[in-house]
Amino acid sequence: MSPSRFSAFLAHSIYYKNKCKPHVEVKKYWEDCTSIYVNNAYPVFQAGLFSSNFEEHLDFLCSRHWQDGSKRVLDAGCGIGSVANYFAAKHPESSFVGLTVAKDQVDKAQQTAPSNVEFVLGSFDAIPFPDNEFDFIYFYQSIGYRPLVDVLKEVRRVLKPGGKLLISDICSIDDPDLQQAQCVKKVQDIWKYMFYPSWYHLKAAELFGFKLVEHNPNISLIMDLSPWESLMTAGLAEFHKEAAHSSPFKIAEFLYKK
Repeated sequence: MSPSRFSAFLAHSIYYKNKCKPHVEVKKYWEDCTSIYVNNAYPVFQAGLFSSNFEEHLDFLCSRHWQDGSKRVLDAGCGIGSVANYFAAKHPESSFVGLTVAKDQVDKAQQTAPSNVEFVLGSFDAIPFPDNEFDFIYFYQSIGYRPLVDVLKEVRRVLKPGGKLLISDICSIDDPDLQQAQCVKKVQDIWKYMFYPSWYHLKAAELFGFKLVEHNPNISLIMDLSPWESLMTAGLAEFHKEAAHSSPFKIAEFLYKK
C-alpha cells in the first residue's frame, strides 16, 4: 500500500472507529426491533434479496456461497438464524455457530435449529471462540455494525489457515458527492450501520493478509419492496425513519482466503 493510500486508509479507519455506534446501542436497536420482523414473518434481515421468495433466496445463497470442505462454520450476524439453519440442514456433516448481539434472536433461532448448529451472544470485534476455530466465516450485511479493522483482526484470529471469509455487504459508492455523502451519514445514524466503500474493504483485508479470491463490486438484489413497506407500517418506521431505499449504496461481495 502506497504511503498516500495508507494515509487515506488510516484516516478512514479512525473516522469509522469513532462513528461506529457503541455495542450496547446496537444491541438495544436489535432487541427493540427484532419482534417486528418476527411478528410479520420476515425471517431474513437483509436490505436486498436475490429473490423475494425466501426459499429461493436461501437456496441461491447456499448454492453460490457454500465453501466445500467447511467443517466448522460461523454465521456472523445471524439474525434469527434463517441462513445458518438452512445451511446446517443442507450440510449435516458440518457444525455451525450463529453469532448475534440480541438474546431474542438467539431464542427464536434455536426454535428451529438442526442439531448441528448453536447460537451464541457476542460481538464481531470480540468473537467468543479460541484461535483457529473456523474453516468458513460469513457476514451477510452485518459487518458494518463494528469497526472493520477490529472485526478483521478478530476474524483472522479465529479463522483457520486456509479458511475462507465471505462478506456480502451494503457499501457506499467509493467517491460520493456532497449530497450523497450527507445521505450516507444520515442513514448510518438511523440504521446504526457503517456502509464502508469497497476500496476500504479491500485495503483492510489486504492489511491483514487475506488473499482476495473473488470480488463482485456491484450487485443488484432488491426484487420486491412490498415486504419492507408492510414492515414500516407494522412499526419498523420508528427505527428506519427517513432511510430511503434510493440512498447511494450498492451491494458488494468479497471472498477471501487466509
